[in-house]
Amino acid sequence: MDERKFLDKIRNLQKKGEKISLTEFEDINRKKNVGPRLLINEADESDIQNLDPDEQREEENKFKDIVSKLVKFNKIKVHQQNVEWSGQLVREKIDWVYSLDDTVGCYVDTTEFVQLHDEVLEVMKKLRGYYDVWSDEWSSRLTGTPTEDEDTEELDVDFGTEQGGEQPEGGETPDFEI
Repeated sequence: MDERKFLDKIRNLQKKGEKISLTEFEDINRKKNVGPRLLINEADESDIQNLDPDEQREEENKFKDIVSKLVKFNKIKVHQQNVEWSGQLVREKIDWVYSLDDTVGCYVDTTEFVQLHDEVLEVMKKLRGYYDVWSDEWSSRLTGTPTEDEDTEELDVDFGTEQGGEQPEGGETPDFEI
C-alpha cells in the first residue's frame, strides 16, 4: 500500500471513530518463521554453511555457562563475510541476534513488555559481554587470523623465589592473598 492510500485509510478510520491498528502489516521475517525479525538475511541462502552438531553444541554450552541456562538456539550461520547466530532467552522472552555485520552486532527484540529488574539487566549485560567475546572469536575464524590465545606464548614466571633469588623454606611457593 502506498503512503497516500495509507494516510487516506487512517483519515477514514478517524472520521468513523474506529480504532487504528497496524496489524495489517506483516513482518516478512516473522512470516517466514526464521526467528528474530531484526537481522536474519534470507536473501542469499546459498552461501550459508552450518556448523557440525558438535561445534554448535559446544558454542551453545559456552553461551549457557555464561549468559543463561534457559535458551532456545537457532543454528549458527556462517556466510562468506558474516556470521549470524540467534535464539531466545526463554525466561526473559527476549529474542537475540549476534552478527558480525556491524561494529556492535548484538541485537534484542521482544514482542512483550519486559520489566527491567536487576536480573534481566544482568542477563542483558552478560548477553552483550558474550557477544564481544563471540565476535572476536568468529571474526578471527572468518578471516583466518589467530585469536589472542593462539597468538601469545605462555610466559614463564617464577613466583617461587624471593628478592635475593633464594627459594623459601621447603621449596614451596609463598601464599598470596588477593
